[in-house]
Amino acid sequence: MSGRLLVKVIFTTIGLVGLLALFGGCAVERTSQAAAAPVVTVEVTRVVLRELVVPATPTPPTACSPEQLAQAEELVIGALLPLSNSPQWPSALGMQTGLNAAAEMLASGVGGLPVRLVTYDPGDDPARAAQMAEMLITEDCALGLIVGLNEEASGAVRLVSERFRKPMLVIAADAPSLTEGQPSTVFRLAPSAPMVARMPASWLAEVGDYNNDGALLAVLVAENSPAGDRAVAEGEEWFAQYKIELAVQRVDLPAADFSPQIARLLSMDTVPDAVFVSIAGDAGLDFQQQMLEAGIRPEKGTLAVMRNQRALDGPAFWSRVPSGAGTIVERQGPWPATQNAGTEAFASRYARVNARWPEFSSFLAHDAVLLLIDAIGRASSLRGMDLVKALEASDVELAAGRYSFPYGSAQPPDGQATPEHFWHQWTNPPLLYLRYTQELQDPAQLDVVWPDIYRTTAGPVERLP
Repeated sequence: MSGRLLVKVIFTTIGLVGLLALFGGCAVERTSQAAAAPVVTVEVTRVVLRELVVPATPTPPTACSPEQLAQAEELVIGALLPLSNSPQWPSALGMQTGLNAAAEMLASGVGGLPVRLVTYDPGDDPARAAQMAEMLITEDCALGLIVGLNEEASGAVRLVSERFRKPMLVIAADAPSLTEGQPSTVFRLAPSAPMVARMPASWLAEVGDYNNDGALLAVLVAENSPAGDRAVAEGEEWFAQYKIELAVQRVDLPAADFSPQIARLLSMDTVPDAVFVSIAGDAGLDFQQQMLEAGIRPEKGTLAVMRNQRALDGPAFWSRVPSGAGTIVERQGPWPATQNAGTEAFASRYARVNARWPEFSSFLAHDAVLLLIDAIGRASSLRGMDLVKALEASDVELAAGRYSFPYGSAQPPDGQATPEHFWHQWTNPPLLYLRYTQELQDPAQLDVVWPDIYRTTAGPVERLP
């Protein structure tokens, strides 16, 4: 009923009530002059009509990359690096150098199309990382993302890549949780934390009873720091899984005299087959030399294993560890002994900017670009999930090694024999043990003793006769 009609009805009602009151009043007046006329109260209702303007729901942002190669004018690859994060800046700069080296290789284009690399710096902030990932996809039209951020920021980017169905290649974060939920678009080139943590126990299990005393014993000497705490926790977990006895010693830094720790090593009832040294910087090298001087050395039945990258700096190592022949050194990433043509080409480009051997994350940044380009060339279209399908089928040798992703949509990990975080994981990254075999040896000439896929010697380390 309209407002006008309602008002008419109300006034009509008012009129009827008034007439009835008038006639009634007359009748009463005739029967009784003393009776008073009744008072009638009437409420008038107004109906007010207002025009309500409802704002239109904004259209959600969408990916702007072309769906077919024939529609493309360029191929855009996005990258997110923590360039403004002070602790991560050296590593981030190395990753950017890797990206630039790959872009230089592709300077002539791919299939007649230029390749454009767009890098944003969210500084490891999850909110900014998510915002910039969306910008890369919806404004820069990136076909895929290369992510060199920490765990939290990478997790935020993962949500964006899943929402827009664009492939995301992780080159730094090692948290198993990033891939345990089997996110359809996320691939990890960097080794996961458990893959690195199992290295000492897995290697020693393959070496076996080095000193032939009928017992397999490892000692972990770790600094009192968060990094040392993590090394101890990982060691206790993985040596137990390999059924290897582990003894732990802690070291307070700074220190220059490690005689208390070395005295405890010498007093052990069982001679250790290996001592793993998780002490950072020059202090780790000093501990190594003092241990060797005390007679804890390979020819006496104990292997010395350095988990300190300072041991791969030749001048620093030999100046502090002159007795270091026979030392085992842990290395994450390619080494000259494992190099192929791609490794050599990238290392040459990298040397123009930095005189030292590239870090693993630099190799991975470089290879991530080429992996995406390889997938683009094989995919049935440029749609995100077609690129994901092509990445799952990757089998290509690049600077860091041969890439493949054996666990994906066709064969997901079962979570038992194969851990869940192996989803879209490069399962054979170069996680190496190298060995000095002679005095003053150039680290670039070190052999790889483990694992067998990269080994350049006869075995993981020959036992004593």
